[in-house]
Amino acid sequence: MENQTEFKGWAVVEVMGHQRHIGYVETQTFGAACLFRVDTPELPEREYEIKRPEWIDGEGTCPAGTKVRRAASPACSVLVGSASIYRIIPCSEELAREQIDSRTSRPLIVVSRPPKALAAAANDRCCECAGPDDVDEDGCDCDCHDRAGAF
Repeated sequence: MENQTEFKGWAVVEVMGHQRHIGYVETQTFGAACLFRVDTPELPEREYEIKRPEWIDGEGTCPAGTKVRRAASPACSVLVGSASIYRIIPCSEELAREQIDSRTSRPLIVVSRPPKALAAAANDRCCECAGPDDVDEDGCDCDCHDRAGAF
């Protein structure tokens, strides 16, 4: 039997069906089958500030600087057959964890909104129609966000 190369490291694994698995990847052989095991780490519950305006269910559009809490995400492992892999993108652990967090659809919970002055400044950056007098506690009372559908 000939020697085969092993893969071990952090990566984004793209498979058929427009699926992505992100985590620590290593090859595993079961008889004649070689599979790629993708271990996605647990992400603990944590709080952080959003960097750009974001739609949050039940809250509407929240301006940059809004403090949110993201629920914990359990660890999981997936075995992927080599025939279904479109590509493997090796990356650092830090980048992998950022990608895992940004691609998870866990709901955000608003902890606090920035003061009105910060909301106005954030809103000035996200749309041209809102001036300092147009900002309310939600960040903007214009309807440009609904028209553009960008937020």
